[in-house]
Amino acid sequence: MNELMFFVGLVALTAAFFSFPHPVCRRLGILSLGAATFAAGYLATGNLWIGAACVSAVLLLPWVEILLRIRKLRLPLRKQLRQSTPPSREIFPALTEISDDIEASGFEHVADLGWEMDGYRQFLRLFAHPKKHEEAAITYVEQNQLGFHFTSVTSRGLDGAVFTTWDCPVSSSLKIPPTVHLHRVAGDAPFDTLLEGHGDFLRERGVEDGALQAVDPDSVRAAVEQDMETQMQHNIREGLLEPADDGHGRYSWRGMLYLWFQFLRDIFRFS
Repeated sequence: MNELMFFVGLVALTAAFFSFPHPVCRRLGILSLGAATFAAGYLATGNLWIGAACVSAVLLLPWVEILLRIRKLRLPLRKQLRQSTPPSREIFPALTEISDDIEASGFEHVADLGWEMDGYRQFLRLFAHPKKHEEAAITYVEQNQLGFHFTSVTSRGLDGAVFTTWDCPVSSSLKIPPTVHLHRVAGDAPFDTLLEGHGDFLRERGVEDGALQAVDPDSVRAAVEQDMETQMQHNIREGLLEPADDGHGRYSWRGMLYLWFQFLRDIFRFS
């Protein structure tokens, strides 16, 4: 009876984690699911190896979605961002507060943009700070009615290098081009901390103000679209994507393996 209650408790804990649409809760839910799966195999058979085999099966579960859905996706190699209506307050309640914090730091609101594809939606609110040679963005990503958001600050070097500080809670589903340098901060940090961390990041890299491109608010949209296209072309060259039809790409087998490893990486990373 005690073993049964322990198993029921793990199942209830797993359900509780998955009921919150936040990446950290989902990772905790996956860990809890692994523990519940191990307990089910072990308690049913008394064999530790059977329990471990059940956990291995859970780690392979992402392949179901990778093979059935992601393999069929056709990703535009050149994304055209369009004017977009912000997510509702019920879906993204923190949008206004984060926007106010960014504008309080001297940034000006440039545009609300987005794109959609096969149940996937991405919304971007872009900002510019010409005096500091910095761009900022609030990004909301929604997939199958589950969403997450992150904030970023970007500076662009005269040599084409891109320096971005962000608090994205998940690993990138594609490889980052070598000209892009990322610095991650804690997801619960306020924007002031993110901005301070970006300044420290530039100093650590030896990047001075004179080596940064000027920021034109009217060109921020084009720069973001160019960043997206550069990433797609880089992943074509790296073999994670392969050309499909009509200016689209799709994940190769190598790309699907990369996605799976990123999933495993996220399970064990909580910051």
